Amino acid sequence: MGSEKSEAAVAAFASAGDADRRIAGVAAAARAVKALAEGGAGQVRLLIGDGAPLAPATIEDIERLRGAAAVAVGRGEGPAFPLPTSWEIVRATGKPGDGLVSRLLNRPISQRLTLLALAIPGARPIHVTLVNALLALAMVPILLLGGRGGLVLGGILFQAASILDGVDGEMARATFRTSKAGATMDSAVDIATNLLFVSALAIHLALRDHDVIGWIGGWAVTLSILGGMLIAWRVRAGGGPLGFDLFKRNGRVRNLVDLVYWGVQTLTSRDCFAFLYMVLIIAGLERIALSIYAGVGTVWIVYVIASLLLPRPSARFRNAA
Repeated sequence: MGSEKSEAAVAAFASAGDADRRIAGVAAAARAVKALAEGGAGQVRLLIGDGAPLAPATIEDIERLRGAAAVAVGRGEGPAFPLPTSWEIVRATGKPGDGLVSRLLNRPISQRLTLLALAIPGARPIHVTLVNALLALAMVPILLLGGRGGLVLGGILFQAASILDGVDGEMARATFRTSKAGATMDSAVDIATNLLFVSALAIHLALRDHDVIGWIGGWAVTLSILGGMLIAWRVRAGGGPLGFDLFKRNGRVRNLVDLVYWGVQTLTSRDCFAFLYMVLIIAGLERIALSIYAGVGTVWIVYVIASLLLPRPSARFRNAA
């Protein structure tokens, strides 16, 4: 891992077991190495009190996270290297652009699920993304064929998918595994889940009621497809990862324009509408839920097109969540 030099920054652990201890899915020694490397250390010296060898998984983490720093491991003693707890790390994985429902409901649940997932050996963010995709696929036949109970269960599954959607990103940030490919796949699953939900709900109501709700549902499906195409087009043009954050504008609300942006973003954010539609469906207001989707979706499309064509209103909105 590198040659040992006297001027190296030092991280000491009482035993190899302490160094191997997993903290939010990453070996404690590897977290220490990354912290020191990010602090400017070009050499890192790991002191292991009992002199036992590090586990292969720990060595793998160190190699992945050491960056340009050279790392040497030897026997020795010193003050224990201070590291955060798993929960402190996971709690810091939220995003500044989280919507209202995400902050108050989804994140508190998803972060606890993330803590459990990180305790599973070999668990990776991609595994959660795949589980979420399977959840979305299971939602379709339940919505189409399950009658009134299927509508309720489908709405609950849609909200569950919204909560679970946070877990893979939290895992990636906690374990330093964020990537453009991972973010793109996660967002692709989100877009597909939204489309599957509104399509299955629209078909169910159209076949059940045989009235104007079928046309409203068709418009809602069209908006979902158009929105996904616009996002994909913007990503291709800009070279960034696929994601809804492309159209988010962050900052304090200082004027009417800022208030309009905030209101549209809040109402069209996935965390908000997934929760709202679940509540409406449980309350027997599934027709209203689909009509709201079509109405808010129309506003969202106008907002997206405006975001693509117009300059951003102020510099404070330039950083995506």
